[in-house]
Amino acid sequence: MQSNPPWRLAFMFDAPNGAYGDLEEGLKRITSQVQALAGAAHVRLGVADRHPDLAVIFDAETSNSRSVDGAIEISVDDTRKAELAAISIAVSKLLTDIAAPRTLEIMAGPYYSMVPVRDGNVFLSLAFRRDPDISSAQFQDWWLNQHAGIAIPVLGGGLLAYDQVHLDHSANENLGQAVKISPVYYDAYDNLTWTDRHAFLQSISNEDDMIRVYADEVGKIDKHSQRSALMRKL
Repeated sequence: MQSNPPWRLAFMFDAPNGAYGDLEEGLKRITSQVQALAGAAHVRLGVADRHPDLAVIFDAETSNSRSVDGAIEISVDDTRKAELAAISIAVSKLLTDIAAPRTLEIMAGPYYSMVPVRDGNVFLSLAFRRDPDISSAQFQDWWLNQHAGIAIPVLGGGLLAYDQVHLDHSANENLGQAVKISPVYYDAYDNLTWTDRHAFLQSISNEDDMIRVYADEVGKIDKHSQRSALMRKL
């Protein structure tokens, strides 16, 4: 693993009463304020792409994954990780009138860029827990050193970025306490980036290859813990 890797702070939340348009407009209004709070850190905001072509992939009943309507990501150098609690408090206040109450989840941890980073217009926002039958160390070793090597060739050249955020439970507890919400105990926040929805769908179009990817996840990921959506970057 890279020594002193950067950290990513992630917020996941839903639109109030399914008002996706209001959520998008609200996030656009606060983008400059979030960037100001983050300083020189890289910031990305997104809203879930609700195109019908994605319905089967992200439908909760067929995918075992809870949906999410919006996400904010702030990436900082390791030297700034102590600032994340203060940033979380400030950002959560900005979300008070934008996100649905009691849907906010906040998480943070060191992240590793698995492919050279290129910018794109859509990104997968995916949080999940490890299978309870393996340890945290076993999960991190599998995800970083085995699974990435299987998934990256399958997803192909259209994959513009793949960041693994290895979430820190202690940090997540501190963030929850700081913002006065229930802490989350996900083990992973997965980030993959594509040019657009069509590139994403093409990336996962080979059924045999995707079966191989999913087979590698058996006994490693608690599928029922997942919360995910393909986000349109704002």
